[in-house]
Amino acid sequence: MNDLIEKIASIVKEASKIMMDSEARSGINQKGNSSNFVTDSDLKIQEFLSQGLTLLLPGSTIIGEEKDQTDSSGEYVWVIDPIDGTSNFIRDLGLSVISVGLIKKGEPFIGVIYHPYRDEMYTGQVGSGAFLNGKPIKVSDKDFEHSILCSAMSLYNKDYAAPCFKIIEKIYYKSDDLRRLGSAALELALLAAGKVELYFEIRVFPWDAAAAFAIIKSAGGYVECLHNEGFPLDRPFGIIAANNKDNFEKLKEIVLEELPKVPYDERI
Repeated sequence: MNDLIEKIASIVKEASKIMMDSEARSGINQKGNSSNFVTDSDLKIQEFLSQGLTLLLPGSTIIGEEKDQTDSSGEYVWVIDPIDGTSNFIRDLGLSVISVGLIKKGEPFIGVIYHPYRDEMYTGQVGSGAFLNGKPIKVSDKDFEHSILCSAMSLYNKDYAAPCFKIIEKIYYKSDDLRRLGSAALELALLAAGKVELYFEIRVFPWDAAAAFAIIKSAGGYVECLHNEGFPLDRPFGIIAANNKDNFEKLKEIVLEELPKVPYDERI
């Protein structure tokens, strides 16, 4: 890892102590709808990360899931999800991660995703490779028939669930199997590490995917925001990813059959 990534990883690992504290799952509040939650730990971790990361790059700005931090005005923008998989965290399922992406001139450049339950630190910088605990990782070489899909069904707005089920069903019959772990950042990190091969979700937010975009591309994978040029910082978007170009194109064809256009027009 280069010096900047090491410093980011150190800050993230320190922040994870808040997440792993025995009292961490206190102060649970609902936001948005009955499936969307924020905890005191989400807020504390985001504040800790915001303070530490902006010191690394003076003049950089922050987009975070919590506390309405949505400043994308800088050349360098930190995109933070303090706990990706908050529902998992509340239920103590051990499937939650801290995700930090660094956007450079509008595109994901560096990604750090830390899985504290397994002490797994995924890192990547576009053009410089991807790593798990400092050891190089790359996407798998499996074909579509032997691939595992990770996906979800638009939990925070179930009006968009129907096409998700149709897409997942089509992929399921053409691939090996599917997984639903409840953390987009974790599932995408697993794709980069060669543990799954396909990913689709109809509606994610920048903090769900910024870090993973950099890591997947650094690991040799393919990832794209559906019906968007570049990486949006001001709105949700659909996402597809795969381990190789053939699988990516096949996945994209299936998805676009059901989603020829974005079914929503929202801003953060």
